[in-house]
Amino acid sequence: MKKIIILLFLFLLCYTCYIVYNQTNNNKLYITSIGDNNSYDIYLKNNLNNIVYNTDFINKDNTIKDILNTIKYNIEIEKNNRNISIHQILKKTDILIISIGTNDIYYKLNDNTKEIYTYLNSIINNYEEILKEINKYKYKEVFVLGYQNKTNNYSDIFTYINYKLKHITTFYNYTYIDLNKIIGNRSNYDSNYNLTKEEIKEIDKLIVEKIKKY
Repeated sequence: MKKIIILLFLFLLCYTCYIVYNQTNNNKLYITSIGDNNSYDIYLKNNLNNIVYNTDFINKDNTIKDILNTIKYNIEIEKNNRNISIHQILKKTDILIISIGTNDIYYKLNDNTKEIYTYLNSIINNYEEILKEINKYKYKEVFVLGYQNKTNNYSDIFTYINYKLKHITTFYNYTYIDLNKIIGNRSNYDSNYNLTKEEIKEIDKLIVEKIKKY
């Protein structure tokens, strides 16, 4: 009889620990950023409670095709002495933030704008393939960042690419973020036309307000 009581006690203890673990784990909000912009996770962590923020697949040199291939072929990285794939991360993600294509656009602008609109359409086609891939998973919210014009020229080009990107983003019921409306057209950029930390902070402020409801 004593053995049965001990076993019952151990069972109840294990079950209680399991319930507590799951409740604690389920209360966490998993946020993932992928693409070519550096993260500003300090602001997110300081303004959102109980979040896990993943930036393993952010690289300032990423192109559209890099991210597409990473997702399509389920690329793995080594982290904490074990391999983890992009699919594992996306499956766990509640909030996904995508910023990709800046390198592609400015490379073309700096090289040769001949047949630029054909080139922009190829960017959008690849972007749509990315959205198709990520759409296999369920999220509370997906934010797609538009393109900021950090030059004094090419307004027609950026209007066109942002219109196209907003259209496919809306089709998948994701949230499009118009950077030119949030941070405007600014010519303060680095050699890679990356967003500054201050600009990323402004974007994150908007994202925080939108996801506080979760």
